Amino acid sequence: MDDFIRDIPLPNGLTISFSNQSRRYFGDYYHVKLEILCKVPVTAALFKEADEYAEARALLGDEVVYRRSVEQMGVPSTGIELVLERLMADFEKHSLPYFATPGFPQKLVSAELKKRKGKLQRVPAPCPRP
Repeated sequence: MDDFIRDIPLPNGLTISFSNQSRRYFGDYYHVKLEILCKVPVTAALFKEADEYAEARALLGDEVVYRRSVEQMGVPSTGIELVLERLMADFEKHSLPYFATPGFPQKLVSAELKKRKGKLQRVPAPCPRP
């Protein structure tokens, strides 16, 4: 399965999307997997300087995607919907307030930019051939 469940629009302009990626595990038991997705556009408003924005666009592209999966194994087919609802409710209760803050888009883009810059600095130089 890879079925869209619903979107939650946030006051900061972002949208959280939930999709069901569950699959049959064994017999009548399922591996319930909920994917949570939030796309944050990389815009000039998130940066103080134009050169920072240009660098971010070069490294990150048009958007940064937050993707998280939450899972539960061994769920009977009759319990799939209940488990999905519980997983979504847990995310909404514990994480949604953070995603809805006005500063979240800037924080996510900055963190992803820092991570990408770190990966670029760690790339080892090619070994010289004898």
